[in-house]
Amino acid sequence: VGSWDNKVYALNPDGTKKWEFVTGDSVEGSPAIGADGTIYIGSNDNKVYALNPDGTKKWDFVTGDDVFTSPAIGDDGTIYFGSKDYKIYALEGASGTKKWEFVTGMYILSSPAIGDDGILYIGSWDNKVYALTTSSKGLANSPWPRFGQNNRNTGRRETDSSLVAHFPFNGNANDISGY
Repeated sequence: VGSWDNKVYALNPDGTKKWEFVTGDSVEGSPAIGADGTIYIGSNDNKVYALNPDGTKKWDFVTGDDVFTSPAIGDDGTIYFGSKDYKIYALEGASGTKKWEFVTGMYILSSPAIGDDGILYIGSWDNKVYALTTSSKGLANSPWPRFGQNNRNTGRRETDSSLVAHFPFNGNANDISGY
């Protein structure tokens, strides 16, 4: 879990601290965990970190601004996330090398979703939701490939489809039209 104290924490099942990793600024997004146990998490120090299961740094990738979003991991190991620098990024999970970037019209504060067909969906403060073709064919087969754990954000459990919120995306979070 990330924290405003500029740290990422791992906890044991009994709630005691297993390890902590210090970043250069607050960590507001949720981590994603790859099939090999690598933990991917963004920070407001303009970086995305790849951490080994023991909390040591594997690599970091520097963006042009804060990374509020939680990464998503494709089935081919690609890490997807957005940054406040107006860009959506795709990184090679093993090395942290940039595969591509896509520039939007404003900053990215929402976390990406990957469809079963590999389409990456992510919202931007420019009042658009972007759908980008990727090399992935869906989510990684890992314990936690992204926030919500699956394409429907259901945490891998069935939900009542009548409990769906409708959000007209015009930049105002208070504009819920129904649920």
